[in-house]
This record gives sequence, structure tokens and C-alpha cells, in this order.
Amino acid sequence: MVDHSSLRPLGEDVPEDAARLAAALRELFSSLGLSVRRYASRTHRNAGAVSRYLNGTRVPPWDFVTELFIEVAKQKKAPLRQEAMELIKESHRNALKVSNKRLHEVQTLQDQLEEADARVQQAAIREQVLMEGLQVREQRIAELETRHVELSARRDKEIREREGTVAELALARESDSDELARLKSEVDQLRVELQRAKESSAAAEERCRALEERLATAEEEAQAGREAMDSDKLEEAQRSAEAAKALADELRQQLDDLKARVDPPTRAPADVFLHLLEERAREKAQQLAGRPVDANIRDLIRFSVKGDSSPRYELAMALAQWSTPEVFLGICQEVWSKGHPTAATELVGRAATEMSLADLGVLLPLLLEDGEDGRQGNQLIHAALYHFAYFRSASEVIAFMRLLSEAGWTPWVNKINTHCAADRKGVRLAELLHELAPEDAYALIEMIVRLRRSGDIPALLLHLEALGLDAYLERLLSRLADQRPDEYEGLLEGVELARD
Repeated sequence: MVDHSSLRPLGEDVPEDAARLAAALRELFSSLGLSVRRYASRTHRNAGAVSRYLNGTRVPPWDFVTELFIEVAKQKKAPLRQEAMELIKESHRNALKVSNKRLHEVQTLQDQLEEADARVQQAAIREQVLMEGLQVREQRIAELETRHVELSARRDKEIREREGTVAELALARESDSDELARLKSEVDQLRVELQRAKESSAAAEERCRALEERLATAEEEAQAGREAMDSDKLEEAQRSAEAAKALADELRQQLDDLKARVDPPTRAPADVFLHLLEERAREKAQQLAGRPVDANIRDLIRFSVKGDSSPRYELAMALAQWSTPEVFLGICQEVWSKGHPTAATELVGRAATEMSLADLGVLLPLLLEDGEDGRQGNQLIHAALYHFAYFRSASEVIAFMRLLSEAGWTPWVNKINTHCAADRKGVRLAELLHELAPEDAYALIEMIVRLRRSGDIPALLLHLEALGLDAYLERLLSRLADQRPDEYEGLLEGVELARD
């Protein structure tokens, strides 16, 4: 019986391709450190067949070769190099072609089938990847279209509100312009009267001096013992002097009264006029907010139904400025429950822009106590936080976020940061970055890079440059180059065009 535990040398009658294949297989086999018998037992093969495969007297089936690849990879704990596997595969096909053309043809067809199947699998994987990419982009398109519709509606609403406010201010300005013209006319008339009073006072003073001189002369003559008729002249001079002094005193009083009436408009007519306007607006707002709650609710709904944006805006502003958070909450809830959620949302938006920070901090948690699984409260809070982030000053934004953080309302702080990064005007956003602590400013810049629309970024870059915030400007440009490389050149071009 032949001993298959060791490999015999290759015979001289072995064909060249078979010898080359056998040499490569023997080299792999030797790396296992196993005998032929042990390897055959491990792989459940015939030891004699294994010996013939390794001695080149018989071309092995391809599954024997791949099995040997696997065993060697297990032994080395690493796969074979692709180049070595390809060379052995080529030697196997050449040896098979020489020894058995039919088997070679079958093997060739199997290779082609494997290659075709691999391409099918690759095509299926690529199709799946493309489908997923298409779905992601279609979803993003839907989100962007929805956001576009929402922004367009918001823009149209703000335009309507501002048009109503402008019309109201125009009427108020026309009325105030008439009053200002009347006041200026009265001031001019008072100045004319003042000039006349000054002239009369000067004449009276001159007459007083003349009479005093005459009185002094008369007294000297009387003291010197002049004639009795001089005594009569003395009395007449005294009476004239007293009358002149009385006239001078009266003219001085008139002059002081005229100065008191003329001086305030002369010193600062614009300040006086603005103060009067502010007082009038404050009194009117207090009167509106002080009306019965039912009357205010009725008017808010009436203005909303009729589309009267100017009086609705005026009433909402008055309620936001002069109502307590509890009363304001009751009005919002009642307006919403009567089927006017848009009017309630606008009302909360006005509170976010006009209410004191302390009252606003009380109002927001109260909104969460609404029913409908919190949907109503969450929608109103969303409107409040958006308007707050868009319109309030940088110092107010920072102070309110600190107040919310101390109260444990961190999600609202994050929401304000999100709205600031995405929607706040460029100049206001630059001012906010200027006043924030550096670590908070850098965190906000990361959100700006992710959330802000491309068209709004050049203006922000210009405002950062104008405020001298070079460190923040460089950080924002660097992050844009990293995360939005496709848009970066266009953003820089937009900045240059705006600067020109």
C-alpha cells in the first residue's frame, strides 16, 4: 500500500501546466504542516486522490483548490493575496484544458456563470443603493417643498401685517403732522409776541431811567430849598416814576410768561412731539387691554374673520403689553376653542415680541397645560419661540435662554437656538454672536452651517465682517467649506457681489 503521508517528487512525465499547478498547491499545502492522511481526514477526502492532486498526476476539481485556500487562510488567520489566487486559477484552467477538454469546458461555463451571477448581485446591490438614494432625495424634496409653502405663507402674512401697520402709522403720522404744524404756527406767533414784549420792556426800562434821573434832579432841587412850584414837580415826577415801574414790572411778568410758553418747543420740539406720541399710544393700549375680556375676544375673532390686520395687530400688541400671563392665556385658549387657531397663534407671537421676559417665562409653561394631548400648547409655544428668536434683541435672547435653562426648559433653549440659526436676520444674528460667550457662539455657528439657507449666508458674513468678528467669520467659512463644499464658491461670490 502506498504511503500517502508524505509527498513524492513530481514526475518527469507530468505536463508543464499540471506541474506548475501541482507546485503551487504543494507550496500551499506545506504551509499547513499536515500529512496527506491527516489533511484528507480533516476534509473528508480520499488520501490517495489528495496525493495524486499534489503530485500532478491528476488535475484536481476546483472545489479542492478553493477548500485548500480556506484551510490555509484559517491557518494563517488571513486571506490569501488575490494575485496568488488568480495565478493558481489560471494554472488550473490551463492544466484542465490539456488533461480533459470536456471538464475544461464545463469549468469554463461554471466560471462564466459565477461571473454573471456576481454581476447580477452587484447590479442588485447598486439598484438597492440607488433606490434608497432616490427615496431619501424624494423625501428631502417633499420636505423642502413643504417648507417653501410654509415660508411663503409666513412671508405673505408678515407682508399683510406690515402693510396694515404701515397704513395705520401713515394715518397717525398725518394726524400728528397736522398737530405738529399747528404747534409750529403757535410757536412762531409766540416768538413774534415775545419780540414785541422785549421791545416794549426795553422802552419801559428806558423811560424808567429817564424818570429816575428827573426824580433825582427834583429831589436835589427840593433839598436845596427851591421854589414851591418845584415841590409840585417833585410829586409829579414821583408819580410818573411809580407808574413807569409798575409798567416795567407788568411787562417783565408778560415776558416771563411768554418765555415759559415758548422755551420747551424751542429747546427740543422733536422730543416733545415723540413723548406726546408715546404717551398717547401707551394710554390707548392700556384702554384696549383694560376692556372686558369677552369684548377683546369678540374683537379678535371679528378682526380675524374680516381680515382687518391693522386693528387685530393693535389689539394683540395691547394685550401682550398690559395683560397678566393668566389673563392672556385665557384669551388665547378661548380664541382657539372658538375655531380660530391662527388668530391665537398670532396673539402668542405678539406676546413673544412685547411681553416682559419674566411674564413670558410664566406664560410658556401655562400653555403646556392645554388639552388635545398637548398639540395646541406645543403649536402655540412653537410660534412664541420662533417670534422671540426672530424679533427680540440679542441681550434679551441671551437673558431669556439663561432664565429657561435655570428653570430646566432645555428643549426650549435648543429651539430658540435653532430658530436663531435658521431664521434670524443676518444683522441680528451677527449681534447675537457678538454678545454670546465664545463656546456658545461656536456651537451656534455649527447650527448655522447645518440649518441656514444658502441665500441668507452672504449677508451674515458681511455683518460679521462689519462688526469685526474675524474669529467667528473664519470659523464659519471653514465649517462651510468642510460641510457644504458644493455651495462654498457660490457663497463667496455672493459676498463679493454684495460688497460691490
